[in-house]
Amino acid sequence: MKQHMTSGINTSPTRAGEAGADMSNIGGKAVKFNEDGLLVLCDTKGEMPIGIVAIDNDAEVKKGDSVTYQIFAVGIAAISEKVTAGTELTTSTDGTLVSASDGDFVCAIAMNNCNANAMGTVRKVDYYKSAAKTNTEEVKNNAE
Repeated sequence: MKQHMTSGINTSPTRAGEAGADMSNIGGKAVKFNEDGLLVLCDTKGEMPIGIVAIDNDAEVKKGDSVTYQIFAVGIAAISEKVTAGTELTTSTDGTLVSASDGDFVCAIAMNNCNANAMGTVRKVDYYKSAAKTNTEEVKNNAE
């Protein structure tokens, strides 16, 4: 029996929006709204995305084309660095996901280990919108 992993079968909530620019290789990449309310790839590390482009969307889109994107739940995302399962992820400068650092908006958790390449290896993630990552190191009282 074939297992389907795209949003056409997966019950994760998806939406459709209008592309605000020509974009290529967009499957699994994070998108945001531009100043006109149109979808563009996230281009700043750590920013908050509106969603992740469904991998069954056309790989190449022109400005004005329809783009399907997932807004939360388990799905497929393009990860462009080596991460382990459980790693908190954020947006990179090319729409792929990377490990979150302090101050970055955490938008997903890696569900599998990923030995990714620069273009973005697609892997399963639990996509959700969280908040800025904070340093969780224990603070010690030096007054004792």
